[in-house]
Amino acid sequence: MTAQVSTSKKAKVLGKEHQRRSPARVLALVLAAGVVLLLAGMTWLGLAGRDSGYALGSRRYDPETRIQQTELVPEFRNGKVYVDLSTIKEKAIVRFEIPDQPVTLPNGSTFDSLPITAYVAPSGRLVAAVSFCEPCSGTTFYIQGDRLVCNVCGTQWKLEDLKGIYGGCLRYPPDEVKYQVEDGKLVLDEQGLRSWQPRI
Repeated sequence: MTAQVSTSKKAKVLGKEHQRRSPARVLALVLAAGVVLLLAGMTWLGLAGRDSGYALGSRRYDPETRIQQTELVPEFRNGKVYVDLSTIKEKAIVRFEIPDQPVTLPNGSTFDSLPITAYVAPSGRLVAAVSFCEPCSGTTFYIQGDRLVCNVCGTQWKLEDLKGIYGGCLRYPPDEVKYQVEDGKLVLDEQGLRSWQPRI
């Protein structure tokens, strides 16, 4: 009889402990599920698919020196566009074109190919973007200090996040594109680039 009472009390105590812990466990599971859903949603929207966190090593740009884009010819293979990371790191900012890709901007300017740029931000972050300042039709840029500057209109954006600082085309910095990094190369999806449309 004593053994039964003791066992019964133990079960009640364990049951109460289990009840006390249950809300915490449920909350933890709900939070974990929320994080999974958030990440899945970001991937679906394309926000998590960009390797915008890839870093090539931090660097300081002289505010008195202009670094113009270095023109290069990328490798096109199996629907992908490849550019050596070592070249981007050495030159700081590069420019190349997707040939036979006509573009007409809303202001009437026409182009036979789609210009692309890639550069290293001061933090080391690798940035790839369509090389257009759409309102003024600029396709070339330079780095000066912590800024990216349009050669045509002089509009300036922060290198780190392309937020506008000064000029008439603040809302239209080069449009960042998704990329991957494989075997020491920046890899872009050619079809994705060819489907790019002006934002204006």
